Amino acid sequence: MRRTSRVVVSVALLLTMAAARAPQRDPSMLLESKAAMARGLAYLKGAQREDGSFQGHPAITALAVTAMVGSGDPDHGPRSPHVARALGYIRAHARPDGGIYAGMYPSYSTSVCTMALVEAGLPEDRELLARARTFLLGAQADESEGVGPENIQYGGWGYESQAGQDEMHRADLSNTQFALEAIRALEAIAEEDAAAAGTGRGEQTRTELAYERAITYLSRCQNLEATNDQPWAGNDGGFVYRPGESKAGEDPDGGLRSYAGMTYAGLKSMIYARLPRNDPRVVAAWEWACRHWDVTLNPGLGEQGLYYYYLTMARALNAMEEEVIVDAAGRRHDWRVELTGQLLKIQRADGSWANENGRWMEQMPELVTAYSLLALQHAGRGW
Repeated sequence: MRRTSRVVVSVALLLTMAAARAPQRDPSMLLESKAAMARGLAYLKGAQREDGSFQGHPAITALAVTAMVGSGDPDHGPRSPHVARALGYIRAHARPDGGIYAGMYPSYSTSVCTMALVEAGLPEDRELLARARTFLLGAQADESEGVGPENIQYGGWGYESQAGQDEMHRADLSNTQFALEAIRALEAIAEEDAAAAGTGRGEQTRTELAYERAITYLSRCQNLEATNDQPWAGNDGGFVYRPGESKAGEDPDGGLRSYAGMTYAGLKSMIYARLPRNDPRVVAAWEWACRHWDVTLNPGLGEQGLYYYYLTMARALNAMEEEVIVDAAGRRHDWRVELTGQLLKIQRADGSWANENGRWMEQMPELVTAYSLLALQHAGRGW
């Protein structure tokens, strides 16, 4: 059954009304959040290895760096000794092809390392970032590697830099969201460099074309019949891991089950790819998020990928520029307060966070503490 325009309009009106009534927040919770972040940052600093890395992996190191520098604490600034060592570790993994990675996961690693270097904002990284942007744009599945619009991988990114049929080479929404976030973060730098070189419009067009291709891929990850040309598509507006595959399994009727981590990834990615907020795909994803609001579990997956979900949710809701979620029962939720409160509640005594469910490495406190710190930072914006 297709969604009617009347429903879309009514939902859009509801969103406008909710946003107009911004919540009043207790400033003491923000102070508690800052104290929790200080404990988390201290934990990360103590977990750093002698080589400057976290867990010996450039991507995990990059997430930790982004959390430390993004805190705004000068003790964890880009020139502080421990952060400088971590940045040095990241730079040491820059490859001749422009990627920043160790051996595996070149696209994913380059995306998160790029975001760390952008957050650090050091002039000596400009050339490295320009090469990383070229690498990421080239890693998108498109005509340059024989992948046309009829292919379900078209417009997406996988772990590897070339499309293929095995797990590492197949495009997925998780890698796609990280790549789009990195490309979006690089826009200002790319425009400045292009203007200086006299190639401004060409680089802008290249980015726009990448976004257009990405929208094709994103649409094929969404359970929305009107804009998804795949036969499996349902109509609840949520997202799955990749076209034809959901980590949450199937619905009782045989369709692919949407889940929150990927729905927020899809929502954020559509906004980064410049779809307007009143586009039916954006509205449908937002409506799904409202119906399934929860800060105690990752709707559709329970405790699996819970902290990834927290971070993706916070980034997506900031991108949406919404302060209030109205759930299926009409209850209003201040997402910043509820997410912050939950993260404060589950922080461990040593300042870290970790998931008892170890799927996707969430038993690793270095990784999950970085996720949690970044989620708190995003929740604290505009308090």
